Amino acid sequence: MTVTPSDLAKLALDRHRLPWNWSLQFAALVLFCLTLLFHSPLFLTASIILFAIGFLRLTMDEPPDNRWFRFVKAGIEWEKDWIAAPWNWAKWIKFIFIFTITIVFLWALWTREAATLGLIMGFAVLIRVVVENIDNGIEP
Repeated sequence: MTVTPSDLAKLALDRHRLPWNWSLQFAALVLFCLTLLFHSPLFLTASIILFAIGFLRLTMDEPPDNRWFRFVKAGIEWEKDWIAAPWNWAKWIKFIFIFTITIVFLWALWTREAATLGLIMGFAVLIRVVVENIDNGIEP
């Protein structure tokens, strides 16, 4: 049986969308942020290993219904919706905005720029408060 690169990409995406695998890859992302902050080759190695393990077939029980796995399921659904959405102007603008913020955040981690990190985290908290207020029926 011949395996094509598109078959491998589909298999990787299917495994990435499993809750345990998504959790491992999210942990690898957090560990990569710590890698940039501490300039640690050990953290880099661990984050690469965790990210790679996230593509393996993990024979684990069904995830429990707790806050973390509800977050994981919401993240997986958001990711599916993002991939399925057409590339229109709104999606391009969101992509460019998130890409720019990500680059600034990674630069701030690498240079240990505390003021920039604080501003980014402060704006993230403000955005979360606004979203929660809107969900609770409070208009900003």
